[in-house]
Amino acid sequence: MTVNTHTSYINKNIDKKWLLDNGFRLNRLFSDEETETYTYRFPVWKHNKFTILECELKVVLGEEEINVNVYDYNTNDRYVPFYYCEYGNYDRMLKEINGKIEAVLKRLGIKKIDRRK
Repeated sequence: MTVNTHTSYINKNIDKKWLLDNGFRLNRLFSDEETETYTYRFPVWKHNKFTILECELKVVLGEEEINVNVYDYNTNDRYVPFYYCEYGNYDRMLKEINGKIEAVLKRLGIKKIDRRK
């Protein structure tokens, strides 16, 4: 699995109870009076038991689409090789990261769809 701009992730049974029961938390940074945004973060790459990279699943309450992003745990910047995987030699690392993300998505019942179809 390579995350790209043509891939979306959805779950049609998203409500506040489902989000909270599955470990999502209200994210005050992305929420306002009109929208409630929930996020779920988990480590995808560790070194010597320290989290280096973290995945964030983000969903707006009332929508089906889940945004998937990978961040550098120390700087909270997006991890560029995850998005531009054709540059550099990150295949083995990205395969492991994507495997961890896929396992969580599967556990949560989140489906991958291709928007090009």
